[in-house]
Amino acid sequence: MALFGNSFKELLMAEAMLEGEYRHSHDNLSYQNESKQDDDKQDHRCYKPQPLLTSPSALKRKSTTSTGDSNSDVPGLRREVVIQLPPKRKRLQGNYSANDIVQALHRAMIPDERMEALENAIDTFDHDDRAKHEHEIAICADVALVKALVFLEYASGFRREPIRADMDAISKEIGLVLTALECVYRASSESVGESFNRVGKDLLHILVILIDEEVQYRVRAVSSLTNQEDGDASNSNNGDTIATPSGGGPTTDKKPSVTAPSPVYDKASVSIYERDLLLRKATKCLGHFARVGFATKPMAHFPGFLGSTLNLINLRPVNIVPFEARLSCLWIIANLACNTENMTMMSCTPGLLNSLASISCRQAEIGDSLETIMEILRAKSIASRALLNLSWSPENKVLMADSFGLLETLTGLALERRAPYRKSKTMQEIMLQTRRNSIGALRNIAAAPRRSKVSLCEYNNGKLLDTMTDVALNETDQQAVDLAFACIHNLAIHDTAEAMVDRPALVLALKNVLLEDDCNDSSDEAESSKCSRKSNASSTILVLERTITPEMSAYENLRELLDAVNPNSTIPDEDEKDNVITSGAVNPTAV
Repeated sequence: MALFGNSFKELLMAEAMLEGEYRHSHDNLSYQNESKQDDDKQDHRCYKPQPLLTSPSALKRKSTTSTGDSNSDVPGLRREVVIQLPPKRKRLQGNYSANDIVQALHRAMIPDERMEALENAIDTFDHDDRAKHEHEIAICADVALVKALVFLEYASGFRREPIRADMDAISKEIGLVLTALECVYRASSESVGESFNRVGKDLLHILVILIDEEVQYRVRAVSSLTNQEDGDASNSNNGDTIATPSGGGPTTDKKPSVTAPSPVYDKASVSIYERDLLLRKATKCLGHFARVGFATKPMAHFPGFLGSTLNLINLRPVNIVPFEARLSCLWIIANLACNTENMTMMSCTPGLLNSLASISCRQAEIGDSLETIMEILRAKSIASRALLNLSWSPENKVLMADSFGLLETLTGLALERRAPYRKSKTMQEIMLQTRRNSIGALRNIAAAPRRSKVSLCEYNNGKLLDTMTDVALNETDQQAVDLAFACIHNLAIHDTAEAMVDRPALVLALKNVLLEDDCNDSSDEAESSKCSRKSNASSTILVLERTITPEMSAYENLRELLDAVNPNSTIPDEDEKDNVITSGAVNPTAV
């Protein structure tokens, strides 16, 4: 019994020791949990939840905060391991040479490296120093960027799982590449020409595809928006049909107007800003190529190029594309039209002349912003310049003379003198240039063969003659007046003389010019302008005097002019006159 009692006491002592150790271990665990909860509460009181921390310094701060002061008096209760992550790659800061940027573009391959290299390239290349841009082209910065563009275009073709292309990221990166490339192309036309020889063909191919895809995407967006509005309208009508005007009584058309899509077409797409950036920079790069004389022919004849440009210009509603892209496309067409080898081909391109006429007919509406008004005025000016350049070709003179819609557009532009903002000198200068371009185009068209001259004078009961008379009498710009008298002179032949004399205002304009003071103006330019007007008016009167005889009813209108002015020169024969008209055309010039 004594042995059993001793063993029992030892057993009780062992159980007590185990229970004490168990309680002590659980007390430690609860203390650590309470300490962690106190730290969490303290963190919650100190600052709001932050994004995921990745930098080593941030991890160190987090570690220090989590341990806190609550564990300072109980050392060794908690140990934390601070993970030292590799330093994050930093964006280049400061001035770096263009060579460094080009090398970085060549080395970059993973997405983060490519984005960093492009951002650094934009920061480095975005300046207005033409000499530096020429150096950038000399070290093949354009080649590096075009290679990046080719890679992105290739990557965008991945459509199969699991390597499906991230089109959002690719579109954003393409926009950055084009932004950097546009900066590089701010060099002289000679340097841009060198780049065109190196990468022009490949870049044209890619940019045409990009523009086509963007235009098609926006067409689908507008189409789906229109269909959705049609469905909403039909539901709101409770079964009522939407009437369409077909003659007869009034209709009650409740169909909503088509508006531009929202800033983001859908949740899965790239933002409209990034898509607009792509269009703006793509067309701007093409505009830089259009500055190069020898590049205008291969550009105009490149498969699909003119079609893509016209599709963007004609896209409706007009605010579906950034106005800078539309103006760049018009600018490109105007410069391509300077090349005599492109003129006939461009005029025969389906829809090109109609597109230019449509742009020229656009009018500002009440409530339009100043930006919209400036876009309309600039678009008209560039479109009229393109028509002026195209009218230089002898083949195009006949084609354009037979287009009454085009004549209506040009005569309308010739008389637009009132700016939306009268005190805006910029608007007045843009509209003045538009008038000069349109009158110059009419002057070139008037140098067409005899049959076309008769058609021009008979168009809309002589509207062209009335327009030129209005310009001659009421226009304040002397250059526009000179062009108007040159147009009248080009139209003056035996078959059109009677139509001219039947207009007393036209005869009066000729008389006023011939009765002006002699060419003794102090300014050489003004003297040359006045002499040019007198020369054209005198030649016109010679034609009228030889054609209109006393037995004609129109002779009375000419009699007063003949009494006041008696030209002594003789009229040239028809062959000489045709040669004079042809040589007096307004030469095409770049915008």
